[in-house]
Order: sequence, then C-alpha cells, then structure tokens
Amino acid sequence: MRPDILTIPVEVRASEDGPMLRGVILTEGRAASGGRAELFAPGSVVWPSDGIGILTEHRATGEVRAVPTRDQATGEIRVEARATDAIRRAVDVAGRRYMSVEFHAQEERTTAGGVREVLRAMVDAAALVCSPEYDVTSAEIRRSRGPRLWWL
Repeated sequence: MRPDILTIPVEVRASEDGPMLRGVILTEGRAASGGRAELFAPGSVVWPSDGIGILTEHRATGEVRAVPTRDQATGEIRVEARATDAIRRAVDVAGRRYMSVEFHAQEERTTAGGVREVLRAMVDAAALVCSPEYDVTSAEIRRSRGPRLWWL
C-alpha cells in the first residue's frame, strides 16, 4: 500500500557542525492550506525510533535520518539533520524549499465539515519539494562563518 503524502515546507540551517537541515515538518491541529481538507489531530503523529528518512525528492534514497521532536505547546514537529551536498543542491539549485511528509494513516475519520482528520499516523520520511500543501515551514541552508550565520 502506498503511503499518503503530505506536503509541508521546512528549512536547512548551519551550526558549528556544518550546514544543518532544520525546520517544522508538520503542525498537529493545523489544516492543510493547499486545497487539501486534512489535519493531524494533536499527538497523532509517531515515527520510527531511529527517525525519519530525509529525501531530496519523493521516492529517492534517504540522504540522512532525523529524529523529530514535538513542541507540545504549538503542535510543531521539528527535524534537525546534517545537510549533505545532495540536500544543499536540492534546496539551493533545485529550489526545493519545502518538505512533503510521507506517512501511513493508521486511524482517521471525516468530520461533519468534510475534513479528513488523521487520528494516528506513522511518518516514515520527508522529501524536499518545490510546492507545499501546508504553509507552516520553509527550507533554507545556513552555514557558520565565525559568529555570524550566512545564507547560501
């Protein structure tokens, strides 16, 4: 069975460890903005213990794995991972400044208003894309040059 695909923007920044992919890949409790009547219920998203694959495009081999974190106050699910050369090219050259989350809906319902509410979902991967379905994040790469951060 093919997983559902949820498109979300994300960002890539730098740290002392070099360029890092950082961003919000999903916000629970917030509906999609790209014409998709869908939202993830608070606390509905889970992921493998070793994290999710970060892909340069859908159906590509994972570049790195990132263990997401959840901000209970905002519902944001964030990732941080090393930005490989392929990830940097996807963002800087190909303009893929958003993420599309691949997930398996394990439990869902349709609300009276016709919105698909995902009650439990396993997120397997997130791919860099050009066009998002959800407008909650953006993709960027930053690298450190001394104490300042520079955009690439």
